Amino acid sequence: MIFLRSFKLRYMAGSLLVFFAIFSTTSVVSALTANTTITSTVSKVISLLTTSGSVNLDVVPTGAGAQTIASDTVTVSTNDVSGYTLTLSSSTASLPLTSGSNTIPASSGTLGTPIVQTVNTWGYCVPSVGGFSTFCPSGNASSAAISGSYKFAGIKASGSGDTIANTNTTASNATTTVWYGVAANTSQPSGTYTNTVTYTATIN
Repeated sequence: MIFLRSFKLRYMAGSLLVFFAIFSTTSVVSALTANTTITSTVSKVISLLTTSGSVNLDVVPTGAGAQTIASDTVTVSTNDVSGYTLTLSSSTASLPLTSGSNTIPASSGTLGTPIVQTVNTWGYCVPSVGGFSTFCPSGNASSAAISGSYKFAGIKASGSGDTIANTNTTASNATTTVWYGVAANTSQPSGTYTNTVTYTATIN
């Protein structure tokens, strides 16, 4: 757009009129932009379940000792890009299987150094985790003489569990198989022995 401004100057000494035309240009903005940022926080979520919530390890003891083994499957899903950590522990500070005043102690083996199960103990084994390597059972539940091929660890108290799985990415129905074993000879008092295992899945 152009504006014209005129100025009339009169000299005092004559009648000459001088006109000056001053032209100026001014830019006019015809469009503007503005930005809006859309933000959506997708919360971290995690789910955890076990095969059935119970593992049956009935034993018919022998003089030398009989061992019953069976497995549980833990399934975890999370959308956390950092993954999850899965731990296993007793639900309390109590480690033995108990039946009234009678107990079956936890194995003295550890996650890092599992041992062949001794009579009148119970323990767990997770394939290819810690020191278990290939020493865990496979297949279906079984009851037989104590196997020298299987190694077990004793469960830890609540709050100080063993890490049995650890990932660094999202997971969809990731499974961890945990084997349990009870070994008993005829010196172990009869009864129904129990303890509760707690699996804890934590977002990393």
